[in-house]
Amino acid sequence: MTSPDDIDALRVGDRERELAIAVLDDAVGGGYLDLVEFEDRSLTVYAARTRGALRAALADLPGGSQHFPPPAPAGAVISSGSVADQTETIAIDWKTVRRQGPWRVPAHLYITGTMGSADLDLRHATIPLTGCLIEVLASWSTVKIRLGDAIVARTHEFAGGSMTTLKDKAGPPSVPGGPVIDIHGHTNWTSVTLRRS
Repeated sequence: MTSPDDIDALRVGDRERELAIAVLDDAVGGGYLDLVEFEDRSLTVYAARTRGALRAALADLPGGSQHFPPPAPAGAVISSGSVADQTETIAIDWKTVRRQGPWRVPAHLYITGTMGSADLDLRHATIPLTGCLIEVLASWSTVKIRLGDAIVARTHEFAGGSMTTLKDKAGPPSVPGGPVIDIHGHTNWTSVTLRRS
């Protein structure tokens, strides 16, 4: 198991710093920061060594937490998903994470990261009877979710950011009475696709 606070301690490199500077540029263009604030925060970003330090420079800006999301809520457990009622975080920073075959889906699944991809196949997965909330908090990434014949996917509370697409290619379930998957999101430059086959 990993403590949620460990996410703040992860080191960052030039790519993450460049992404943070792009967020600051957008904030200046949108009138959220003046040039003095931009310069001050830019110095903070270039000096940052951890995700926590980068997030502090972006925290009060629209979309800032989408690129460097906060740790999971206090008391949450980040685990391998062996118990269905746990919270799990899948970090996709600069990598591809696949879940397929028989795996246990937690009640609350976070997908976080930058420049990565997540490929989740739920067709043979065990889903809690109460359903599952999949929360996409990623940027510059791709998320693919494959549903089983009976799974109901609700996306009406998905709030994508700039240059984000949500493609529901799954359509309605062909078998009634299946579990419900709620898909929420706060993303930028990210593609989320649902399908059944």
